[in-house]
Amino acid sequence: MKKAIAAVLAFTMCISLCSCVDKNSPDYRYDRAVKLMNSGKYAEAVTEFDSLNGYKDSADLSRKANAKSLNTGKVKAGDIIRFGDYKGHTNWRVLTVNGSEAYITTVDSVDSYPFDASWCGWDAKDCDIKIWLNDKYMNAAFTDYEKEIIVEKEGLKVFLLSIEEAYRYFKDNEDRVIPINDELGYWLRSKGIYADHAAFIISGPVGKGGIFEYGGQVFWNRGVRPALWIKTDSMNSGATDATETITESGYFRFRKTGSETELIGLTKEGFRQEELVIPAGVKIFGNVVDGLTNQCLKSVVFESDDDVDYGYLMAGSQTLERVKLPAKLTKLGMHSNAPKLREIVIPEGVRKIPFSCFCNDRNLEKVEIKGNLTEIDELAFDGCISLKNLKLPDSVTSIGAVAFQNCRSLGEITLPKGLKNMGEYVFAYCDKITVTVPEEMQLEKWDRAFSQPESEDVVPELKLTVRVKKGSWADLHFEEVFTASAVKEYF
Repeated sequence: MKKAIAAVLAFTMCISLCSCVDKNSPDYRYDRAVKLMNSGKYAEAVTEFDSLNGYKDSADLSRKANAKSLNTGKVKAGDIIRFGDYKGHTNWRVLTVNGSEAYITTVDSVDSYPFDASWCGWDAKDCDIKIWLNDKYMNAAFTDYEKEIIVEKEGLKVFLLSIEEAYRYFKDNEDRVIPINDELGYWLRSKGIYADHAAFIISGPVGKGGIFEYGGQVFWNRGVRPALWIKTDSMNSGATDATETITESGYFRFRKTGSETELIGLTKEGFRQEELVIPAGVKIFGNVVDGLTNQCLKSVVFESDDDVDYGYLMAGSQTLERVKLPAKLTKLGMHSNAPKLREIVIPEGVRKIPFSCFCNDRNLEKVEIKGNLTEIDELAFDGCISLKNLKLPDSVTSIGAVAFQNCRSLGEITLPKGLKNMGEYVFAYCDKITVTVPEEMQLEKWDRAFSQPESEDVVPELKLTVRVKKGSWADLHFEEVFTASAVKEYF
């Protein structure tokens, strides 16, 4: 009897002790998180470890569980994931998922660093920023667990985005920009126009988020936005699982992924052609007409008049003289840094001349706009020193900052009747220009639109003659809209 009573008492005490266990204690929660991780419930384990605020080795285990979660979880393009930790930068954006791998880039700039003090470029073995990314940054940002799921490509684990990728994976400038304090933007790995230049994304007030393929000098400090591939589950719901094949046909090289065919380059015979006909039904993201290796090309036409997004197809071509765009085109690609391009016709379906579209086309003399264009973006014609013939349709409502900078041959221009907004210094460094303002035009925003940029160098005031209708809005607001040195004429 006594033994039975003792057993009952012991059992009761055990139940009592168990009920006294503090399930909110760090030890209990830590053990629970470890059990969750060991049972493959990685996402739940990460949440539990994070709630412990660094108790024991919970921070390290959280990163381990997170890495395992990415490796076996469902990752899709557009997701923001946590991976690594460099100076507090932990968030990454998933750009694309291909099979069991995902290509990701940091949400923000992780540091500031010169591209390459020796001017050797990204492809060189001793490129400074490439070495830094794959050594100091790599070791500082990632634990051994995280390094295990980073995929090596072409002998590297960490990259910068290329021009092609910056165009392919972001829908527009706003989607591409990231805030950087020094306003110098962040590097891309693509070469610039000159040997000592590399392309970058602009972060400053003019052209924010724009791809500046002209580039900046490689010894400058700019933002660094790393990109890399990680392993994901092969059964990932966001995966394409598409077989990728590279083929050649005639003058072109193609990449086929699933049902999509992409034009990626030229064959040896293609590089010998003076005229190229761009085939229909293909996607184009990169600069196929490479101006540094293609020294024969003079003309580009499109096989089909259907709409196409041709991106950076012709940017930087050093020999291109003529382009015939598809009649049903709705979006202009880049034609910048093409010094021999002389004229172009913009189809009627195009509504916007994008940022830096014809920048530094030094021999561009004539631009014919057929349709109801509504916007001319910043730097659109910057450096078009030969531009003379340009008639803007009255449908244009906005002209961006420095849109006609250095258009020294422009001479005269009639502003559109529907124009409402003008950015800063629209005609910067134009030596002399006559602007005709229609009677119907009434601006809503024009701050410093007709002024010259402030500079340490001595810059002569813009020699501006403005022709207005007596009694019109422009006449009544002349002093506040135009510079003090502007000469008024009535028509």
